[in-house]
Amino acid sequence: MPPPNPQRRDHLADAAIAVLAEQGSRGLTHRAVDTAATVPAGTTSRYFRTRDALLNGVIERITHRLGEHVDSYTVRPISPADLEEALVAVMTTMLTGGRREPLALFELHLESVRNPRLRRTLTDALHGRSDLIVRQCRAAGLDVGQDDAMLLEMSVLGILFTGLTTGVPESPNEPIRTAVRALLARYQTSTAT
Repeated sequence: MPPPNPQRRDHLADAAIAVLAEQGSRGLTHRAVDTAATVPAGTTSRYFRTRDALLNGVIERITHRLGEHVDSYTVRPISPADLEEALVAVMTTMLTGGRREPLALFELHLESVRNPRLRRTLTDALHGRSDLIVRQCRAAGLDVGQDDAMLLEMSVLGILFTGLTTGVPESPNEPIRTAVRALLARYQTSTAT
């Protein structure tokens, strides 16, 4: 039997993300992923032996993609005036993949209530994104604290969740901008005084 193919593994994880987004956590089965990936029956179970392994594959894939978005954003010295645009760009990176990834991510968040390993992975990813916010703010001369960066990240997740589940707001861009602006206003006011 040939060794597992990394590209096929990624293809299966992408199909699992689609299944998770379209059918929810209950719909995530090896057979459903085989169908979504248009591969022979049993292929998914060859790469991901158990449902936990399949969930872990989805987590790894989403975390990798979010990490790529974060890593592709270069923290650079910018003026405080340009910081709002930079943060809005960072905070909207989760929107670039369409609806599937955010929906799958929220399904994983719900699943993490019963899965401590999943909870740790999602928490680590959350901290990675908030660290990026802190680094970019400090590069612009604002000493934003970790707690405030985390609050901004959680606010954006809430905006995105509400938008995906209710359609309000139709576009999350303006509420994200409002959340970023509120954070920056606090720090720019304290810097000015």
